Amino acid sequence: MRVGQTYFKNTDFIYYAIQEGIIDLGAELVTAHPPALGEMLLRGAVDVAPVSSIIYGQHPEELVLLPDFSISAFGETGSILLFSDDLASLGDLEGKKVALPGTSATSSVLLDILLREKEIGAEFVRHPEPDLRAMLRGSDAALLIGDHALAAKGEGRKVLADLGEEWKRLTGLRMVYALWAVRRRFAEAHPDEVEGLSERLSASRRYAYDHFREVAGVLATRLGISADAMAWHLSRLDYSLGTENRAGLEGYFALASKYELAANPRLEFFRLCSRSRLG
Repeated sequence: MRVGQTYFKNTDFIYYAIQEGIIDLGAELVTAHPPALGEMLLRGAVDVAPVSSIIYGQHPEELVLLPDFSISAFGETGSILLFSDDLASLGDLEGKKVALPGTSATSSVLLDILLREKEIGAEFVRHPEPDLRAMLRGSDAALLIGDHALAAKGEGRKVLADLGEEWKRLTGLRMVYALWAVRRRFAEAHPDEVEGLSERLSASRRYAYDHFREVAGVLATRLGISADAMAWHLSRLDYSLGTENRAGLEGYFALASKYELAANPRLEFFRLCSRSRLG
């Protein structure tokens, strides 16, 4: 089995015990950014991966979800940020250029939804690399996510908006940025392997929460930010997929569908310890 992991420290949190050899995942780890992992999952280069949520909304017929894993938040996270040297609010983006990084899929669509709902017309410009200085040379604002957003904020770069907070104000819902998705064909052919993987991921997540300050400190050192900043960021995240997170995900897909950015799929989960594994 080939299992995806991202380059971002917020995913390293849930994989920490696996990366440190404390828990044996029993699978090959493949590292890429979330949009790339989504593409790899769809073409069969990996079997399970944390992918941008929008990937599931665009390909629900090919994927099923692990039932209790996500990267979600209610409000600000400090890691899904729109930067600008000159602008002060989303309303100032009318008629302006916004640079989007190749590392983002869900958050790029989220920004599109927010601006459409607020009737703000902006032009999106794609950048393959999340280089803030290069992005702002040709645009009025730039979106960064994950480590790149945390690092830029730590350097004191001016934040125009935290998209998680903007989503909360607009909808009152939680925002689900990433989902652990499984290729449907793989889940059907290897249900016991998927169930075992889910158990080991759960154990790794428990370890991270049981050793929260230690893990946050290590990840902060790797990124080059303060331990307190990393601990605050990780404390804002929810790695489960309970009722409130699912409601937020459904709200996101509803608005993405409204603007023809994705489907509005029924959430279909791999069922643990059940004869019927999909549903």
